Amino acid sequence: MAGVTSSTTLTNQFQNYFSKELLSIVQQETILDQFGMKAPIPKNNGNKAISMFRFGAPSIGGVQSLTEGTAISSANYRQLALNKLDKSLAQYGQVIGLTDILRATDLFNSLQQATKTSGLDMALWVDSVIRNTLIGSNLTASGSSIGSAAEGSGTFDNSDACNTAAGSGGIKVYGNPATLTTQTFSGLNTDTTAANTTMTASAVLDSMTRLKRNRAPLINGGYVLATDPRVARDLMRDSDWLNASNYGNKGQPFYKGEVGSIYGCRVVTQTNSFVSTGSGTAGDEFVYQATAAGGGLGTGKDIIASFFFGNEAFGIPALTGDDPLSPKIVITDTPDKSDPLNQLVTVGVKLYFATLRLAAGNTGSTGNPTWYLVHRTKTSTTL
Repeated sequence: MAGVTSSTTLTNQFQNYFSKELLSIVQQETILDQFGMKAPIPKNNGNKAISMFRFGAPSIGGVQSLTEGTAISSANYRQLALNKLDKSLAQYGQVIGLTDILRATDLFNSLQQATKTSGLDMALWVDSVIRNTLIGSNLTASGSSIGSAAEGSGTFDNSDACNTAAGSGGIKVYGNPATLTTQTFSGLNTDTTAANTTMTASAVLDSMTRLKRNRAPLINGGYVLATDPRVARDLMRDSDWLNASNYGNKGQPFYKGEVGSIYGCRVVTQTNSFVSTGSGTAGDEFVYQATAAGGGLGTGKDIIASFFFGNEAFGIPALTGDDPLSPKIVITDTPDKSDPLNQLVTVGVKLYFATLRLAAGNTGSTGNPTWYLVHRTKTSTTL
């Protein structure tokens, strides 16, 4: 066969070049744990639950008019009240298995990557547990179904759904409180007006005002909005927006994910947002949509939950230091009866964890946690 010999003629001599420079992993921006009140769990102290306490709020009910020389009767003494909040801890874990042949022949360090992946997976799980607890949505004990229904029913406590609307002093806010008259999930779904249904500067101010009226303590001198990048994008278009790079933090470090502030409320972005698909069913606001409907103002589009935080809004176990229940990576690379030839190396991660909503001024574990708000909105962007 005659003709010119070219690179396409002798194709068998060519091989792909394998670059050992790994591409970056697509990581979630997980930021919620930094706003939790952290409780260390001592070793061998008989602890399987978090218990936190709060004394009663100030009151003028015990102040008496005094009569000269006459002591106040003990029946009129002001009594102290101590509220207790409980949440049982649960253990979570996962394992990655690597064969001995893989470890002997792999181009990349699969053991190192398995360790890194395990840590990132557990960080995402912790963020999801916190997020869903604050929303009031179920988080299954295993697998990827991270929000399928509202928790419990009946009296609101640390296992039940956040069912109280902001209009009655509760934690739920829909759209722009100053303009949206239909304070319902279904009303937000069907309203297609940007001024009513997106996060605006006035909506931020309204939510901050509600937290202040609820006497929510400040975090480092202010309140914090943890939100989706699309919601932050809507706020960035407002003339009152101030980029984080343009303001001094007055000696305070920037929060992880902080992008700016509006009316003094510091805004941090998270990519692990709780997104519900718009519908006419109120219970759907507690259902996480793994396949989102997309942004925009139309009916059935994404409804995004954002959090306005005061201090002590929720509690979590301390996840660092010498705490025996902190996250742990366990690498098993020795033979045993189940693997006598040492054909498998396992990389596991385990965690003992729970999130506790901290209610203000309530009795026992019931009541409304009024030191944070869940603010649901649509977004003007179609992303």
